[in-house]
Amino acid sequence: MRKIYLFFLLLCTQFFFAQFTENDIKFWVGTGSKKAYFIADFNDNNSPRSYAWGYRFDADGLKAEDMINDIISAEPKIQADIPSGYLYSFTYNHHTPSTDDSWIPWTGSNAQNMSNDNYGAGYVDLTDGLWFGITYGIDQIDTPPSTPVPAYASDWYTSSQITNWIGTGNNQSLVVIDFGTDNTNGNANSFVFGIKYNGNITAEQALQLIQSQTSYFSFTKANHQVSNLSLNTFSGTGNWKLYKGNDLSSWQQKADLNQIELNNNGWLGLSFGERRPFTPTEANNATLSVSSVDKKSFNIYPNPASDFIQIQSPENIIETNIYSSLGQKVMTSQEKKINIKSLNAGVYWAEIKTKNGSTVHKVVKK
Repeated sequence: MRKIYLFFLLLCTQFFFAQFTENDIKFWVGTGSKKAYFIADFNDNNSPRSYAWGYRFDADGLKAEDMINDIISAEPKIQADIPSGYLYSFTYNHHTPSTDDSWIPWTGSNAQNMSNDNYGAGYVDLTDGLWFGITYGIDQIDTPPSTPVPAYASDWYTSSQITNWIGTGNNQSLVVIDFGTDNTNGNANSFVFGIKYNGNITAEQALQLIQSQTSYFSFTKANHQVSNLSLNTFSGTGNWKLYKGNDLSSWQQKADLNQIELNNNGWLGLSFGERRPFTPTEANNATLSVSSVDKKSFNIYPNPASDFIQIQSPENIIETNIYSSLGQKVMTSQEKKINIKSLNAGVYWAEIKTKNGSTVHKVVKK
């Protein structure tokens, strides 16, 4: 009897942690004290097939259509047509359903409790806490949106941010390696290499190129899987998931290394855990290792701050990068006095770079 009880408890615990909630959303659009949520389930053979965005607002009288249109404005990879309030077409990266079938609307109080809605996006009132979803295909009229993944923004990281390229050639790609969030310091622990080459390159060749030209990266493979990977002080053995895309918003999970071939501007992603590769910082020996800079020689004041922070240091500062608690770079400056008025209140991390290395400091915005 005790074994049965423990088994039931385990099942309940797994179900509880499988729920998708507001806390899982990464891509927020708008400002305000009210929140609503949008799920798009393409019901196709791609992995993932369902995504979620968050929406903040204050105005009254808004409809679900207003939320969708604002999300479209914030993400150029989405194309949609909502004539007369009814969603006619919706495409996102490689998800391109035809217009021969219909989009079914859903509403609910959470992602797991949604009911079919007979009204279109232009007729559903946007209320605080509303979850609005769409599923593609009239045959899905009785099936609510599947559990989504949090959508990422395509412009959170671009190749223009790479400062040091590995290899030579006319084509270029990014390789993002995600070790998962380190909750002890708030960093995402996701890193990126920029590589250059001619023609096409396989995923394995891309990793071999990085390994051949850097002393702080190594990997091994077995049965077409990455079995071990290390980046200086970071490492992961087993359970590496593989992804291919063109930016952070378009990751598609792939079964093994043989399924991935990169051409110009293609991205390779590796994730140690369930998260798709998240917003990275550029991988180099200085940012990945224990910094040679004496952290005590830096002082950031005031902290907390509302308008400006001042960096006090005897060293010449090359640049300061400020990251959100999720690892997204939100600001870069070469000055010792930095205007942070545009940042939302919360915890941030300031990475200060000098010729001797880099160091990271916690900054609180009031």
